[in-house]
Amino acid sequence: MMTHQLVATMVELTAPLADSNVPTGADFKDWVLVIAGNIFIAILVLRAIGHYFKREWGELFGHIAAGVLVGGLIYANNQTINVLKGFWGLLAGGN
Repeated sequence: MMTHQLVATMVELTAPLADSNVPTGADFKDWVLVIAGNIFIAILVLRAIGHYFKREWGELFGHIAAGVLVGGLIYANNQTINVLKGFWGLLAGGN
């Protein structure tokens, strides 16, 4: 009888975790990531315009590459993380 009560208590404790109405913070994380990323991309664009007018081509292409990387991390973060994990697996010799 004691084991049955213990199992019932565990089910009651884990039931809120299975509830889809419990907030997880994922929406807030996505919101912060998009806002911060958009600000960072705006700064990169402004600096890239400055490099274009100064004819600093290397730094301009560096800013474009950084913008593509940041854009990928912001708007397709799960896919980008999987690609980076794949590259790391190739470099580290893992699966």
